[in-house]
Amino acid sequence: MMRLLQKPLLLAARGVGKTAQDFMDALNAIPPTGQGRATPLDKLLEAGAKVMWVAAHPDDESLAGPILVKAGPVCENPLFFLVLTHGEGGESAVPASGPEEVARLRGEEMQQVARLYRARLQHERYWNAPLPLESFPKRQDIADKWIAKGDPTRLIAAAIRDFRPDVLLTFAPDFGATGHPEHQLTSRFATAAVRMASDPGNRLAAAPHRVPHVYYVLNRHWLAAALRMGNDPFPHTETFGATQPGTDGRNLAATAADFTLPHKTQGNDMGAMRRLLGLVDRQHLYRVDPFLEIKDPLEKRDRGGMW
Repeated sequence: MMRLLQKPLLLAARGVGKTAQDFMDALNAIPPTGQGRATPLDKLLEAGAKVMWVAAHPDDESLAGPILVKAGPVCENPLFFLVLTHGEGGESAVPASGPEEVARLRGEEMQQVARLYRARLQHERYWNAPLPLESFPKRQDIADKWIAKGDPTRLIAAAIRDFRPDVLLTFAPDFGATGHPEHQLTSRFATAAVRMASDPGNRLAAAPHRVPHVYYVLNRHWLAAALRMGNDPFPHTETFGATQPGTDGRNLAATAADFTLPHKTQGNDMGAMRRLLGLVDRQHLYRVDPFLEIKDPLEKRDRGGMW
């Protein structure tokens, strides 16, 4: 029902002098108790916060680009990208002989992008579901494949203890910005890793570390809602201005758009991302307490594909 009402509601919002995004903010921003008093992410970055981004695929960082631009190139804070797959299951917009060649190319592209963001990069080789989208296994079956290679929770927790971030960013666990099950799964392993990294009973290298600020980066863009492309179901607890100053006289969103250019294998998707970033004036965040809001990586879902 909400989807059927979205378009007329958006038009009504414009009619009373508000932007569509302002209307979506009013509709969705219902902070959980106490979260409205938290220090905004902008201020954490300006105070020098160390930031860790945990994602499934090379190019996922583009969906959090304005935030990561402020963290690295603008504020010059320590920034760490942990990417679990090389994306070999995806298509390539440049000639490639097969999945291994795609993985090699995407790995090289990710290294270039990490340098632009001034980020340290840890790039793993967990299995990536091959296209078409409709053939993706169930999320829990992907989890089984990943765990068979080496427990992602333990791997991420070890990285947390080593880097000791003040802020950890990942996608949301139920939709994951685009509906990709590997986005959802990475989020679930990442928040499990936050708990593991803080537990002195876990025998990992380095001392325990509790990440004080954990956020889901949400797809709550009004255009995606208006076009019925899907949105993360979480109400956001905070917005982050994407038109703050970036680099070379550009704003954060424009800088992030430029930083997608090395992802040549994903040229079609990145072209669309650059156009979208040209329309973004804010990003939406959900501040999560992973010790209270627990999402099991092995939670069953009844179908595969995207959702």
